[in-house]
Amino acid sequence: MAEFLNLHPETVRILARQGAFPNAYKTGKGGRTSHTRIPWSDVEDFRKKAPPASM
Repeated sequence: MAEFLNLHPETVRILARQGAFPNAYKTGKGGRTSHTRIPWSDVEDFRKKAPPASM
């Protein structure tokens, strides 16, 4: 996922916490060690809205 967005994995986690992926959810009990799942549709929507990466 992070590779697809050309972002660091921690950046993706921060964006998810900030609400950039509205349908993201935590697995398990939702604690600190739970994984965050982001639906592919949210990733595609984010990519469409994101400004192009500079070279």
